[in-house]
Amino acid sequence: MTLMDVPQLIEGLKKIHGSYGAAARACGMPEATMTKLRRGESANPRLNTLALLARGYGKPLIVYQDDTVDTHDDRDENGA
Repeated sequence: MTLMDVPQLIEGLKKIHGSYGAAARACGMPEATMTKLRRGESANPRLNTLALLARGYGKPLIVYQDDTVDTHDDRDENGA
């Protein structure tokens, strides 16, 4: 598994979705937020923000905390 920083994740989303705007829409976040993340202006994004980035990849965010696993998946029953 390769670890990526947030700007690298966003570059990957741009490749998948074709543009930063399309990537932001796929993630369900404002394009301005994605721009701040891409520029590194948000050094510690919140868990919900990371979950939105995972949504853009079509993956749930899995958080390991105190030897327990919490799957943060805010998609609805239709996967959206």
